[in-house]
Amino acid sequence: MASFGIGAKLRQERVGKGLAIDDIARDTRISPRFLEAIETDDYSTLPGLLFARNFVRQYALTLQLDPDPLLAELPKQDESTVPLPNPPARARSSYYRDRQLRSLLSSIVWLLLLAGAAGLGAYAYKHLNYSLRAAAPQARSIDTPAGAPDLNSRPTKPAPATIEQTQTAVEQTKEAAPTTTPPARSAPASASTSATAGPVQVSVTASERAWVQVSVDGKTTFIGTLTPNETKDISAAEQVTVLTGNAGALTISLNGKTLESLGPRGHVREVRLTAEGPQFLSKDPPPAPDRL
Repeated sequence: MASFGIGAKLRQERVGKGLAIDDIARDTRISPRFLEAIETDDYSTLPGLLFARNFVRQYALTLQLDPDPLLAELPKQDESTVPLPNPPARARSSYYRDRQLRSLLSSIVWLLLLAGAAGLGAYAYKHLNYSLRAAAPQARSIDTPAGAPDLNSRPTKPAPATIEQTQTAVEQTKEAAPTTTPPARSAPASASTSATAGPVQVSVTASERAWVQVSVDGKTTFIGTLTPNETKDISAAEQVTVLTGNAGALTISLNGKTLESLGPRGHVREVRLTAEGPQFLSKDPPPAPDRL
């Protein structure tokens, strides 16, 4: 910018008043460097025409001068050819270094967020799985009434009773249940365990070991254990009574007709067989009382 003699007038007035550059800088809060540039008409040092006009105005008012004549010597804002100073250029390496640093920090933050989300998901899955497993037995106990069978459990086959257990159960059955066997009467000579002719013909076959007691017309004719595939034929004038401790192991036929199963394996059953058909006399005995 060309010199307009503004700086010389301001400097002459300042020196005449005995003031230093620092005094003017303190009152106007303008950098001494800019004040010296105005006094030397070095307007290229100033940040722009707008700042130059403002600095000159404040400088003149501090010296109690009319700023308008001085401002008239300066070009107006739209006629200014003084370029504004460019912002300091950042080093290219520093720009890329900052950019890489920001990218690295962003990646680290995303990794931490993903790790946190994965940890929360694993914890929630583990907690939910544990809660479901812990609640399953409780839900089953709530839905199933007391004493009701568990439909989810598989039925187990009863263990076959031993000969001693069967004999004990038979004795308890006889003591607990009233007998319906008619009074003993003398059997005719033809009633025996052989396959002789008679109104009542019974055949007992065992599929496995089973304790059996046979009574013919009120008289006990056999007590023992039948082995697998062993058959005993009985003939009676009126009735045949079969008592067993393993009902599911016996197959009984009456007058050539096979009867249905007496009951499950390991269960005590007693049946009376007559010409009219079978008649079940007893089921499982009641539990034995505790012996002190």
